Amino acid sequence: MCEFLKKTFKIQDITIEAERKRVRNIRLYVSPKDLQAHLTFPFYASEKHALEFVNSKMEWLKKTLEKMKANPSVLQKLREISKEEIEELKKIISNLLPEWEFRLGVQAKRWKLRKMKSQWGSCKTKTGEITFSTGLIRKPLRCIEYVVAHELAHLLVANHSAKFYAVIAKHFPYWKEIRKELNK
Repeated sequence: MCEFLKKTFKIQDITIEAERKRVRNIRLYVSPKDLQAHLTFPFYASEKHALEFVNSKMEWLKKTLEKMKANPSVLQKLREISKEEIEELKKIISNLLPEWEFRLGVQAKRWKLRKMKSQWGSCKTKTGEITFSTGLIRKPLRCIEYVVAHELAHLLVANHSAKFYAVIAKHFPYWKEIRKELNK
């Protein structure tokens, strides 16, 4: 039987919220929402093993906490997106879509906005439905335009093959720079 499900540790003046979960690996991270260190680890791992893992990552943890506390822009990025910002993004995308549908010779059946954690957009090629991340409102217009064109281009080429990127490069020769900017 496991020793605990949730527990708080204090190591070298750093408070760490630990939790056992159905996970495969031990994970240590700092939540930008509360600037708190969190540890998740599998039920089968011992508390001693988890703490050894934390100790092996203490330098990283200290640097990460310092960096996040010194950089308020990290917290700004996590601020909830307002209804006004969502309305503004709807207007921007509504203006960009027809232009890019015409340029690429495709048409989306539907599109929507959704909070997305790991991607800026997605395209269901079979249904022609495109979803854009609400987080795009925090990016420059050229990034939003790139994501609109990128998702519409999937209606021509479903995957991220060389053929797909040839379509993108035709319209955005500097697409790699935009992608870097998106992922900052």
